[in-house]
Amino acid sequence: MQEVKLFWNEASIANSDFAELLKFCQSFEVVAHLDVRPDGVRQLARCQMHEGMTVEQLNDVSFLTFEGLLPNRDDGPDPIVVMNRHPLVSAAVIFDDIAVYPPYSISANGISVTVRGVPSGISDFLALTNDLLPPDKVSVTTHDEPKDEARNLLGERQLEVIQKAVAHGYYDEPRKISMRDLSIELNIARSTLGEHLHKAEATLIKWVSENN
Repeated sequence: MQEVKLFWNEASIANSDFAELLKFCQSFEVVAHLDVRPDGVRQLARCQMHEGMTVEQLNDVSFLTFEGLLPNRDDGPDPIVVMNRHPLVSAAVIFDDIAVYPPYSISANGISVTVRGVPSGISDFLALTNDLLPPDKVSVTTHDEPKDEARNLLGERQLEVIQKAVAHGYYDEPRKISMRDLSIELNIARSTLGEHLHKAEATLIKWVSENN
């Protein structure tokens, strides 16, 4: 498995679509990925707005849709839910064999993002990233310890779904629970469950193939 840290500096951000977002806020921190869709990612975020600006104005950013506020349990900015359709975000979700790890922040100082995945997936993602918004710095680390390698390839939600599926006997022979009943147990749509399982299975199969 490889871990890659990508960094875009102040000048790169100022000349990108992200400058549109920074007209409204000082910093935009992605705390978690709530849902992955073909057209973007629903994100839990904290946004430090400029004085006089409100989070509802994020709807004026071409690639964002503000969906609501969540209760705040600390002194930081209120957590918000947004749908992010930025091309760089959408590019990340089309790959089954990489995972982008929050938290990461977008500010006038730059962006730093950590991505983990199998080498082939990382290579493809970097090639696409170079077409969309070339990073100013790329740091690659290869992890040789196999114990948690496969688990680290999966996003939090994918790992949760796989663990629940195994626990409820979805992969037993004969199968102890149907996909319909598993989706009810997890309280998610059957189509969403199927997508999570398919992507997780594809990632793990590629990992096994490339590490044998």
